[in-house]
Amino acid sequence: MITSHIFAKYCQQIVGVQLLANSSSYIKNLLATLVMIMGLLSSHAGWANNEIVILNVSDYQKDKQLLLDSESVFNLPDEVIEAIHHEVPLSFKTQIELTEASSILGFEYQRTRSLIEYRTVLYAYGVNRVYSLYNNRNQKTQTFKTLEEALKTLATLKAFPIANLLELHSKQRYTLRMRISLDYWNLPAPLILRALFTPYWQLDSQWLETTLTTPLSWQ
Repeated sequence: MITSHIFAKYCQQIVGVQLLANSSSYIKNLLATLVMIMGLLSSHAGWANNEIVILNVSDYQKDKQLLLDSESVFNLPDEVIEAIHHEVPLSFKTQIELTEASSILGFEYQRTRSLIEYRTVLYAYGVNRVYSLYNNRNQKTQTFKTLEEALKTLATLKAFPIANLLELHSKQRYTLRMRISLDYWNLPAPLILRALFTPYWQLDSQWLETTLTTPLSWQ
């Protein structure tokens, strides 16, 4: 559980306001006006400083299933780590897409065969500072003694199911895409304001794309 007074004190330090009911309503109204300019802000690719990097993605088959292994690295800025240590939960979004190259009357297009999206919440709590990961896809929680251990687990996928091979075609060309990002819209309201204008919170690996090398073995 998040210690409410620690979290509230941290938010007050960040934005310099008391977390009262009336200020909460004001923040919500202010956020609504900022949504329109969010598209312009997010277009600045220079804000990304490789805080999340997908190192590799590999596919293989087992028991008629297409599986994925991947390794990433998280280089969280000090400001983000400070927020974690003040018991602010961070929601990381993982997106995985499998597309199939198809053609009709000579026109090529990409057909989505599998689309997976889930969130993993990282948070710290307790006097001795225990770190936890909650995966909303399998609804499992894991605990760790150090932040490094938690981030290593967050950054690793092993035997992750992508698709049933019976639904795919051995002679088609498939592309696998993966992306990991911080969902800052799930931050507490005072921190959303800061995340909109601060590069430290623009944590996004961008899409890593690879063409599958094993389709012919699916026959």
